[in-house]
Amino acid sequence: MKFLTVISQKINKASRFLLIALFVIAFVAAVYSVFSRFVLQSSFMRNMLPMIDFSVFNFSWIEELIRYLFVWIVFLGIGLVYKSKEHAQVEILHHYLPEKFKGKLLVVIEAVNSAVFLFLIVFGWRILKFTSQQISPSMGLNMTLIYCAVLICSIICLIHAVVNILGLLAMKNQKNSAPIETIEEMPI
Repeated sequence: MKFLTVISQKINKASRFLLIALFVIAFVAAVYSVFSRFVLQSSFMRNMLPMIDFSVFNFSWIEELIRYLFVWIVFLGIGLVYKSKEHAQVEILHHYLPEKFKGKLLVVIEAVNSAVFLFLIVFGWRILKFTSQQISPSMGLNMTLIYCAVLICSIICLIHAVVNILGLLAMKNQKNSAPIETIEEMPI
């Protein structure tokens, strides 16, 4: 349990760092793309410096790079949001259930999530076999690097889900094994 919790925390920290780095790269690339298109290739620059061809500063691959970075940002973000439990949830059943069933419901939800993540891992792996022959048009990247985001996200979320299940089960066992206090022993 402690080992998986530490792994989950380290993965979360590494995902957060990588997510920030990818977002910074995507932001800088987007700003450069806009600058090169609307400033360097403007009629003002062509009239001011007619001897320089500014079209060489407009990279066709930069938009593809931004698109692929955002794919990775989204899938890494899924793992971060799942770990912190800030994802969208339907809580009506949880809200109206008696207290003794709420913990069981949370375990069932995490088990269903784990099954979905296992499904995505299995079929994500199968998809990677087909994408190994695909090359991106502008950058010439193997598309396995892009589609691998689904597999990595699923593995990260599965680890977080297993830690959540173990934590819920440990809380349940802790509640069951706690000694029952009498009214006289309770602190006031």
